[in-house]
Amino acid sequence: MTSQFRIAGRQSAGTDRTWRWRALYFAAVAVTVGGLVVGFASATVNATGPGTGSAPTGSVAMRINAPATHACSYGSLLPGELTGSATCALSVTYTGSISAYLSLTVQVKSKAGAGGDLLYDGTNTSGLTLSISDGHNNFTAPTGSGTTEGSCPAGFTCWTAANDLAAWYGNGAPSLTFSNGDGLTFAVTPLFPGTVGDAYQGGAATVTLTVLAVRALANPLPVACTVSAIGQPCPASGTFTWS
Repeated sequence: MTSQFRIAGRQSAGTDRTWRWRALYFAAVAVTVGGLVVGFASATVNATGPGTGSAPTGSVAMRINAPATHACSYGSLLPGELTGSATCALSVTYTGSISAYLSLTVQVKSKAGAGGDLLYDGTNTSGLTLSISDGHNNFTAPTGSGTTEGSCPAGFTCWTAANDLAAWYGNGAPSLTFSNGDGLTFAVTPLFPGTVGDAYQGGAATVTLTVLAVRALANPLPVACTVSAIGQPCPASGTFTWS
């Protein structure tokens, strides 16, 4: 499922350019988790909600090599009305029979509207910004120049922060190895402040969270992927792979 952040506006007559913003609405949010191998758990959650409050939280059970994907949808954003209460969250419980490592991949695709600037511009400091957390650690948000090729749709610019290392917490202490019943909640807080300018008029963006679990046995993490690296990319290295 996809999620879109949209701004819409129009100019009034005269020499000064002004906007008349359309009312904010929340479109339907759907979460779909598919088992990629026969016997893997799958679940679908559908929810809707009007206004500027919290987006529904997706709750999924997952096993080895069965990615969980969650995305949130917003439209016709009014500057200042998308605040910290509009959280896009994904709660994951690991239900596999063997121990596993989990990672979070954050993907953003964005396009410009009449204003000319991408709603999410890769700086994570202007326009639409994203703050990502598991309640204990902050996670990497995609930044940089982005790409316009490959799987990125025509007219969009795309960013990815791949395989941020995840952990679960027992009595506040992190553990990188997940066993049956261990879980956590990823939360993305999107902000679109009242100070944004005309350049973001008509822009759109989609934010997608993907959680992946891989077996821990006989698949040791790279040396650099320790509890001090939670929330940071843990790329495949040596004998370790996320697939």
